[in-house]
Amino acid sequence: MFKRLITIIALCLAFLSAWAKMKPLTFDNPGNRRLLKTETDSYYYFRAKPEKSMTLNVEGISSIELRSFAIAKLNKPKVISIIGKQSTTHDLVLQERLEGFYLYQPVTIAIPKGTKSIEILCYDRSVYFRPFFTVPVKPAKPAKLPNLQMKAHGGLLRVTYNGTGSDYYVFNPSQSLKFDLNNGRDAVVYVRARLLDRSLPVFELWRDGQKLQDHEFSLRRTTKYKATGIDHLSTGLKLVLPPNDGTASYELRAVSDHLFIAKPLLLKRK
Repeated sequence: MFKRLITIIALCLAFLSAWAKMKPLTFDNPGNRRLLKTETDSYYYFRAKPEKSMTLNVEGISSIELRSFAIAKLNKPKVISIIGKQSTTHDLVLQERLEGFYLYQPVTIAIPKGTKSIEILCYDRSVYFRPFFTVPVKPAKPAKLPNLQMKAHGGLLRVTYNGTGSDYYVFNPSQSLKFDLNNGRDAVVYVRARLLDRSLPVFELWRDGQKLQDHEFSLRRTTKYKATGIDHLSTGLKLVLPPNDGTASYELRAVSDHLFIAKPLLLKRK
């Protein structure tokens, strides 16, 4: 169940990475602006003031996608990116015409690590620009396992005491009781047995596939606790489980031919 959940989360992350959202950036010192509406979005694009570059804050960004369009047909338009003391000239390649605008193919500009700002320079006043960057997908937190995770049992049995009741898990020779303790949680287990004759109920405690100990009940019966369908219920046995620093798998196995009921309880963190 939980392995399947983790697999689904991983697939969702892969899907989100493939369809990462592009977010627009704004120049620090833009000049005029024009609105460009397409079938998918609507953004303002900017041109620089005459003979000036436009500064863009790119701190923490690894690359930008510089989109652009012109309001007139141009011959071999270009744009210059300035990073530190290095200038790079990029050709603007016509992609399509849209309602009188000449849309160019996006230009991808890699941003060196540690760069705080870059400049965009275009001498042609007919061209408008808008930078975009890919919004990083925040990794999803791994699915947290429940502190107490029941894995196998033979059913539930209601045990009452002074008018209040709680459910115990059944285990017997044909069905053991299995549960996991996760997230470093510790627990105790209260166990009782059904008494039928003079034979003593015996069960084993296992942890992570290794047997820890045998437990044997006496023939003492309780008069305070009542269990549905059981005439003679033994007194309780409290198991203090070993300290847990991560995840531990426990199993209670019936050795004698008796029906046992058990209730694991988490302890408060110290």
